[in-house]
Amino acid sequence: MFPDIMNLFFNREEQRLRAGWRVLIQFMLMFFLVGFLSLAFNRFLDSSLSIIPTIAQCIGVTTSIWLAARLLDKRPLSEYGLWFNSLWWKEFWVGTLIAAVAISTIFVTEWSLDWLTITGYGWDMSAGPPFTRALLSSLGAMLMVGFYEEWFSRGYQLLNLAEGLRYPWLGVRGAVAIATLASSLLFGLLHFYNPNASAISTFNIMLAGIVLALPYILTGSLGLSVGLHFSWNFVQASVFGFPVSGTQLDTSVIQIAQKGPDFWTGGVFGPEAGLLGIFGMAIMVGGTYVYITVSGYNCAIAKLFRKEHHSSVKSDEQAQ
Repeated sequence: MFPDIMNLFFNREEQRLRAGWRVLIQFMLMFFLVGFLSLAFNRFLDSSLSIIPTIAQCIGVTTSIWLAARLLDKRPLSEYGLWFNSLWWKEFWVGTLIAAVAISTIFVTEWSLDWLTITGYGWDMSAGPPFTRALLSSLGAMLMVGFYEEWFSRGYQLLNLAEGLRYPWLGVRGAVAIATLASSLLFGLLHFYNPNASAISTFNIMLAGIVLALPYILTGSLGLSVGLHFSWNFVQASVFGFPVSGTQLDTSVIQIAQKGPDFWTGGVFGPEAGLLGIFGMAIMVGGTYVYITVSGYNCAIAKLFRKEHHSSVKSDEQAQ
């Protein structure tokens, strides 16, 4: 009986905990570290800049994943789609451009339909921190959010869940599909308690999770996903002045007032809660598909999700 119980927790062939327990432990560790560091930063660093609380969150998330990778997953960090070579950075910038086009299309559509008006520009604002300082703070914060949310939701969760679900009767495709839905559902639920969130916004963010997972599944790299995520947030909030995931930033290049139907615009939550947000996601899917097809990828599940795990761990340098 005892060996059978142990089999529920430990994979003897891989010499590590089973995927579900690894994901759960990493999530609990992340929750603790982010909470502790956020309290510490709020206690000792009093600032209105958006980058300050984001630093605490970034440290907490990345530390939890690093510990889980070394102690639970027993694999190098390079196997989470983080290579940081020239190709990775190229795909990051491609993703940044695609998402910027998607958000710009949403802005032009609302402006042409008279669903928003431009009320001013960030450099004319007299209240709050200096414009340049606030914009750079937002840039740094959105870069970190794009990085650590993709590393957590796609790089860590999606990969581990796909491994744990790789049963013979399900196959790699079935395992990756279910893992994508599960990780995207959690991604949506984690935004459920954002300001002004609703069931519609949660569902749309779940769809965004699927959109952001596709480049990772097809390339094995997080470059495109991080670029898409960063640019979607930054251009949306810090350039065009939309609320991002329910939060309205104090500073943006363009100041706007929205008056269109919430069903289309997303209202106070931002485009992610409206039909135009889904249209923007469709643009990102199309742009991702074009890049992948012209870049020589096979539009198939990447080797990262198909290979078997080996218990021996190489260094990150050896893995590269």
